[in-house]
Amino acid sequence: MAFTVACNSNKGEKVDATTATEDAATVTASSVVYGIDPSTSIINWIGRKSFIPDQHNGTIKLSSGKLAVENGELKAGEFVIDMNSIVDEDLKKADANAKLVGHLKSKDFFAADTYPTAKFEIVNVEKVQNSTEYTHNITGNLTMRDSTKQIVIPANVAITEDKVTAVTPEFTIDRTQWSVMYGSDKEKSMVGAAKDKIISNDITLRLLLNGTKTM
Repeated sequence: MAFTVACNSNKGEKVDATTATEDAATVTASSVVYGIDPSTSIINWIGRKSFIPDQHNGTIKLSSGKLAVENGELKAGEFVIDMNSIVDEDLKKADANAKLVGHLKSKDFFAADTYPTAKFEIVNVEKVQNSTEYTHNITGNLTMRDSTKQIVIPANVAITEDKVTAVTPEFTIDRTQWSVMYGSDKEKSMVGAAKDKIISNDITLRLLLNGTKTM
């Protein structure tokens, strides 16, 4: 299941990344664990250019994950992102689509050959009062390439006996805070820097996580 992302969509809430100083929350013996289902969980993304109204959008799959509930509340968990599963959904010409996806997987951006996965680990979950947009703030450590930063993601969390669902509104991260940029292999050239400025630093994301109770 994928979200529909409108081409005129705004960027959503800007999420600032900070140094990851806290460890992931622990799954305890009293936790009820829900395994994330990669077939029904998805990440939608939008990337834009800086100076012209042009953008691309697509999806990234999860490869694994779990969510832990205690006393009816989400307390811990993690999910692994398959960076080689990046898909572009707006370019209809096969050659142009393949070129963009190949570039996103290259060392200029996510370096998927070297770093085939990214990971998000929950540090803390807080209920949000007086918001119609989301029910919780999920603090976690996001690792991309070889960089780990802490972010706070807004989410709507629903828990039943057999299932946990977490759905985020659109939010935006700055890719450069994880060194996702032209020449991020530390051989950045003036040409690469110029090309990077054409692309917006902001990536808009929206997550759908479906967890099923494990035995």
